[in-house]
Amino acid sequence: MTQSIAITPSLIVSIIDGSSGAGRLIIISSMVLSFELPFALLPLLKFSSSQTKMGPNKISIYIIVVSWILGLLLVAINIYFLSTSFVSWIIDSSLPTVANVLISIIVFPLMAVHILAVIYLTFKETEVTFVDPFNSSHVNIESGGSFQVDGMSISEVAPIREDRADIALPD
Repeated sequence: MTQSIAITPSLIVSIIDGSSGAGRLIIISSMVLSFELPFALLPLLKFSSSQTKMGPNKISIYIIVVSWILGLLLVAINIYFLSTSFVSWIIDSSLPTVANVLISIIVFPLMAVHILAVIYLTFKETEVTFVDPFNSSHVNIESGGSFQVDGMSISEVAPIREDRADIALPD
């Protein structure tokens, strides 16, 4: 069912406009994915390379360096692709000059917001979320103990789930 829903727009465009319409649809979908890629890739890189998020499961420094270089290179290539594609579309457009100017007035600030959002996402500080269960300074939550994180009690940080309260824990 979901595949039928997903393929329907492509099928309609292909029936109406033929293979050239399908080609344009592929280009449009790749541009949309280029907008979305940094917002999926950068949090993944930050999450997997963060000691505070991953604890002992953090990736090695070599993988961090290589993945950040490749990730930032990919984001830079996508931003370059998006900006050059839009500029070439404006230049080669058969729309009247007034329409091109109005479209540019709308799209260029949106592109600037996109770039600023990617920069913000890259340099945003992460919050500590990993609690080391083997650290003796932490209290065993399963035995009814409590601790505080940033002045909040454990019930404010991680409320007890009633649906899981009666599950037996392994010894």
